[in-house]
Amino acid sequence: MRVVNVVKQNLFRDSIQLMKLSEDVKKLDGVVDAVVSMGTDTNRRLLEDLHLLGADGKRAADGDLVIAVSVAEGADSTEVMGRVEQMVMAPPAVQGGPRRRAFHSLEAALDSLGGANIAVVSVPGKQAFRPSMELLRKGVNIHLFSDHVTKQEEIELKRFASSKGLLVLGPGAGTSIIDGVGLGFANSVRRGDVGIVASAGTGIQEATIMLDHIGLGVSHALGVGGTDVSKEVGGIMMKDCLRMLEADEATRRIMIIAKAPAEAVFRDVMRFVDKSTTKPVIACFLGLESAPEYGGRVRYAKTLHSAVAKAAEESGGAALREFRSKISVSFDALQRSARLIAAGLGRRKYVRGLYSGGTIAHETLLIFRELMGEAYSNTPLSSNFALIDPNKSKGNSIVDLGDEFFTAGRAHPMIDPTLRRLRLAQEADDPAVATILLDIVLGYGSSSDPAGALQKTIEEGRRSAKKHGGELAVLAHVCGTETDPQSLKDQNAKLTAAGATLFKSNALMAATAALVVGGEEAATNLKRKWGELLG
Repeated sequence: MRVVNVVKQNLFRDSIQLMKLSEDVKKLDGVVDAVVSMGTDTNRRLLEDLHLLGADGKRAADGDLVIAVSVAEGADSTEVMGRVEQMVMAPPAVQGGPRRRAFHSLEAALDSLGGANIAVVSVPGKQAFRPSMELLRKGVNIHLFSDHVTKQEEIELKRFASSKGLLVLGPGAGTSIIDGVGLGFANSVRRGDVGIVASAGTGIQEATIMLDHIGLGVSHALGVGGTDVSKEVGGIMMKDCLRMLEADEATRRIMIIAKAPAEAVFRDVMRFVDKSTTKPVIACFLGLESAPEYGGRVRYAKTLHSAVAKAAEESGGAALREFRSKISVSFDALQRSARLIAAGLGRRKYVRGLYSGGTIAHETLLIFRELMGEAYSNTPLSSNFALIDPNKSKGNSIVDLGDEFFTAGRAHPMIDPTLRRLRLAQEADDPAVATILLDIVLGYGSSSDPAGALQKTIEEGRRSAKKHGGELAVLAHVCGTETDPQSLKDQNAKLTAAGATLFKSNALMAATAALVVGGEEAATNLKRKWGELLG
């Protein structure tokens, strides 16, 4: 077996193309393993961990494309790499198959599509402003998937769009659902009367799949991007989207989802809700401690689980019964489950969360803070708990593997589970680790088999833990529906077969982990705060 690296200088491919290329190259005769990625520090470390990094790859720069291939014994490496390079250098439209069409200008694309009024922009952030503004000038709404767009560019785009009655969803808008059509990472969920505005991509996904499970559906779910509620941007699009949902006849109730925004922005958004909307509103500002009341029309939630619980209460009838039977559990039942898990852990004492969803990871950090004290993270709640090196956990740690630190120049972990699989093996080898948390996010755009990609690693980690004394508890929550491209039932079955314990919401999983490692103090806090977090 021989490792060959080829570096294409100053050649960019986006993360979705890179993931598909890597998978297609692996299928070629004579190829044992392969990764096609940008030459970032993170990617070079990944290639080294996979034993795919050669001398040429080590010298690659961030803007270079690295083709790393392990060629089978007896295969002609020159011939194999010739076929690989031909595949990699083919035009993206050819790689995507017959359903994709390539255009060489926005005008040609718009003329061909005839009346398109929304465009998904997914290009390097430094190049995103010009095509986005050009589309807005042509009267086209924008779902801006790209990261690394400056605040000033975001403000300029959103102010212009707002003046024209258009939407700019993003930048960094991971998820939206418009008239039942998912953009970015989105689940297949039923249509209904709940309209969502969110500055949180996996926050939309977690809320919409729970709404689907209890028989409530979504009219529209509009992801405005995480920086929309920053002090500088001021919630421009959140307010415009609220205005749109207020006017939408299919929307009967509104849900707002965001990490706690800047105080001034929060007050401004809620004044807008009070003066410019009339529909019932559930405001889930994750971790928010206090907020103004508006005569009962606005209900606040600290967690995504609690937000859906309030939507079920608001709807009443079948939805409330379904929530109680399909998602909610009692405190006593959760505590019994935690005690059963804790019984076999021996001296293991730490929890490690390996998340692909940033908002879901944030929800876990908040629940830990409420129940057992803050955890370390690459996206911490306070700077005192920042991981010095995001590649190395410390104590109780919750790692967002979808953060820009890990995704610069490589596919998001929802698309490519390789990085999480390696990190899972690393954490499982630590004899101090008691519990590992995993979010398995299904839907359009995500890996075709995320649970299957982790199944063997979970099994090996649990076997290794037993040899060294004590169990390794793997807790998992599958964020998905049975109508997603990946079968929810199949994904659950693979995780269960690997020995993972499953939960119907991330909040339930996080609370259980806190009980497992936090003991009686965490249990006392959870009992006192049950209504806020899980009620």
